[in-house]
Amino acid sequence: MQPCYRPVAEMTLDETVECIREKGSKALSVITHNPESASITDWALGFLAALILLNLLLLFLGLLTPRRDI
Repeated sequence: MQPCYRPVAEMTLDETVECIREKGSKALSVITHNPESASITDWALGFLAALILLNLLLLFLGLLTPRRDI
């Protein structure tokens, strides 16, 4: 049985991270190389990954800007 088909509660942290990375990279690859054959799950994972990357970018940009003291 592949680790990605087990419930998350039964997986270790390493297995969970590897499963998320594997599924996310596969979804992004399908969306970028062959978008007409991508499933709704691939699009949802790709959209979620894009939102996470946007959130991290905004976080880092916010850390770079100086704070205003009022």
